[in-house]
Amino acid sequence: MTVDPAGAVATMSPPPPDSPSPRRHPGSPDLRTAPQELALRLATDPAAAGRARRAATGALRGWGVPEDAVDDIVLMVDELVTNAIEHATGPVWLRLRLRRGCCVICKVGDGCHEAPRLRHSDPDAESGRGLFLVAALADAFGARITRAGKVIWFRRRVRDGRIPAPRSTSPIDY
Repeated sequence: MTVDPAGAVATMSPPPPDSPSPRRHPGSPDLRTAPQELALRLATDPAAAGRARRAATGALRGWGVPEDAVDDIVLMVDELVTNAIEHATGPVWLRLRLRRGCCVICKVGDGCHEAPRLRHSDPDAESGRGLFLVAALADAFGARITRAGKVIWFRRRVRDGRIPAPRSTSPIDY
């Protein structure tokens, strides 16, 4: 687990106890081909949306997600995190997971117990279209109320097959 000065926490889920050891490439750090996950606790200030975008972009690219899907997913992450910061109370968190190498699942949680609603906004309005963007770009999305607040989630297929693990080359010894 790593913690940056702004209070964001990034973690990677450990593999299940009965799973095979992670595949390692010579000269690379601990590279896991099991599901990858990013988890962040975010401050409730506007700068947190930028931290969430940067962290999501780095994680998705590191997992080998195609660039066009990275752009769409980061846009959806930004919309959900921004909504949580602007309209909710309590702690805000983001969890992003690459599942089976082909599907990204995003969850954003906050302390508000009110479910978000799709609403039509005036064509001249500067806000109010975020959930429509998520609905248009995601394969599925929804919200659920929890004891601590609510979780808004989306799922996006990024490739029909598995995304190959990022490769690192070892130096050639002549």
